[in-house]
Amino acid sequence: MSVKYAHLKLCAMNRLKFIFKFIVSKQATGKYNWNLLFPFGGVIIGCLTVALTLAVMEGMEYAIFTKLENISFPGKLMNINSINSEELEDYLLANGTQSQRGIEDQIIIMNGGEFRLVTIHGIENFGAFRENVFSPDLNEIDKSIDDSKVYIGRSLAVRLDLTLGDEVLIAHPERINIFTGLPNRKQMVVGGIFDVEILDYNQKHIFCQYNLISDFLPEKQNTLNLDKPLDGQLLSNVKEIFPEIRYNFWEENHGSFISAMKLEKYTYSIIGFLIVGIAGFTLMSIMSLSVMQKIPQIGILRAIGMRAVDIKNIFIFQAISTSIISSIIGILLSLAFIQLDNQFNLIHLLFPGGLFFDFPLILKNIYIILIFSVSLILLVLAGLYPSLKAAHIDPIKAIGFRR
Repeated sequence: MSVKYAHLKLCAMNRLKFIFKFIVSKQATGKYNWNLLFPFGGVIIGCLTVALTLAVMEGMEYAIFTKLENISFPGKLMNINSINSEELEDYLLANGTQSQRGIEDQIIIMNGGEFRLVTIHGIENFGAFRENVFSPDLNEIDKSIDDSKVYIGRSLAVRLDLTLGDEVLIAHPERINIFTGLPNRKQMVVGGIFDVEILDYNQKHIFCQYNLISDFLPEKQNTLNLDKPLDGQLLSNVKEIFPEIRYNFWEENHGSFISAMKLEKYTYSIIGFLIVGIAGFTLMSIMSLSVMQKIPQIGILRAIGMRAVDIKNIFIFQAISTSIISSIIGILLSLAFIQLDNQFNLIHLLFPGGLFFDFPLILKNIYIILIFSVSLILLVLAGLYPSLKAAHIDPIKAIGFRR
């Protein structure tokens, strides 16, 4: 049995050696055909482009979406003024979901003759929120000061000519003082200036402690901010017990922005796959030329008994091996770049001043599988025409073929 196995192994090795020499050597000189490196290089560049594009876009999505989720909370329950909010909080806590009270509405913020319409957010556990969302891009006055502090974005501070410690007025346009005929106003101190480079939060959103504005804003604007989204079953139970409740998931507020980012990611990825496709056409051209050059050899192989399907499989093997080897090299180069970026922050070194925030490079396993699969399909399709052309060569005419 061992002798037979060794014989089969030797035959297989000789077969692979023959196929390798048949593919890479030129018919006239027997030297290596260095033109085969062009499709290899194209696929490597294409896979590298797709992998790094997906890694950059996935990292940006992770950083931005995490900030969006933190700043707007994973989920919110609204219209809670019509129910017993403490009962709702206890029910959520019993089901593993923590909540905190919040309130938000549109108000006018004024400094002298300058004013802006913004959304104010009052948050019960504001200290933890501030550290989680605004750090480290936050400048603030002494935390021990107990004045009515409001936190505003850097862009809004510039527009209103505000600095830390300045006093501002906020006014609710819908709550009118019946004696003066003017909107209700409240004086606050700029306790912090944050820099959240995401959407319009630096310009159109301000934040403060919940109890500072809970009496200033209408009660109907109260919310319960959740530490995680509600699953379908829990949400169904909540709505059954508290039918007036409305639930808002953070992605609903930013659906257009999220869709635009995903579309941008897929669009840039297609550019990389186009490079792989071009490499596939290059491979098809080189393989077609190789078939023309090897017509006499193909005729000899057919004459000594090699089947047409075996000839076809040689060229299919060439396409598959080109795809697998070059894809592996492209992916390994991408993973090496990602590892170096994690250690030395290469993205910021390559694009100094061009990025508004830090983000990791993330290449998911599903993307690696996708890159392998697409490159394999494209190159196998590219190899079909020359392989079929080689398989249908007449062996009698091929032996005497002269170019």
